[in-house]
Amino acid sequence: MLNSKIFKIALATFGLCLTLALSACAKNQTQTKADQLKVVTTTDFYGEVARAVLGSHGKVTPIITSPSVDPHDYEPTTKTAKLVAKADLAVYNGLEYDSWIKKLGAKKYLTVASVTGAKIGQNEHLWYQPQTMSKLALALAKEYGRLDPKHKQDYLANAKKYQAKLAPLTKMVAQIKTKSQGQKVAVSEPVFDYSLEAMGYHITNKHFAMAAEEETDPSYTDIKKLQTAIKNKEIAFFVLNTQSDSKVITNMVKLCQEYKIPVVKVTETLPAHQNYVSWMKKQYQQVLTLQK
Repeated sequence: MLNSKIFKIALATFGLCLTLALSACAKNQTQTKADQLKVVTTTDFYGEVARAVLGSHGKVTPIITSPSVDPHDYEPTTKTAKLVAKADLAVYNGLEYDSWIKKLGAKKYLTVASVTGAKIGQNEHLWYQPQTMSKLALALAKEYGRLDPKHKQDYLANAKKYQAKLAPLTKMVAQIKTKSQGQKVAVSEPVFDYSLEAMGYHITNKHFAMAAEEETDPSYTDIKKLQTAIKNKEIAFFVLNTQSDSKVITNMVKLCQEYKIPVVKVTETLPAHQNYVSWMKKQYQQVLTLQK
């Protein structure tokens, strides 16, 4: 009888301990989730590197995920404003490309412009600069480490892993540069300029391109200069931002086709079903193929 009472008491005690343990475990899991970092990025390609560096220690939410949405023209919704306000860190390009996010009150901001040292007035397409994503990965690791010192080393290790994935792009740019020999090229807009310059090409129509970028018609003089360059085969190729719908640029592409000037097709935003590396590879490969 005594043994039976002792057994019941032991069983009850075990049950109580198990309940307390499970309760503590659940509470600890809730605290861990609450302590995880919340990060937002304006674009999906910046979200990619932010997510790779953060790993399992938080959540990254890119605001713009459709290739058809122009970050210049994006208008934040109430849902977006709440998302940014709750974020521990908001990552954006800067240089007036996506500055609407500054009004949404994140706890902390990181601009890609500050990471690369770019200033207002410079080309805003910083993700086409071959070293940008590598620099951003390291900057994010340091920022995450300040916000969450416990996992500082994880963030640095994740950044190095992501940097290693970018190595093929660096190799392609270097390979192209050995054959470009400072050749002249023309562009529809200054989207791909950083990559072209890193590859060793000379862009001849920057004034024309800036007009197109600002959605105004290039001057008659700029149009005639580019037409002459195409007809005289003074450029190695023409770079077309396929997301442009300018009639002037459409006519330039037709002229290139008429005079057998190759057209390299690029996009300003990340195409669907691609990641940053595959996106850049596809575009770099077009240039590499033209050199063979």
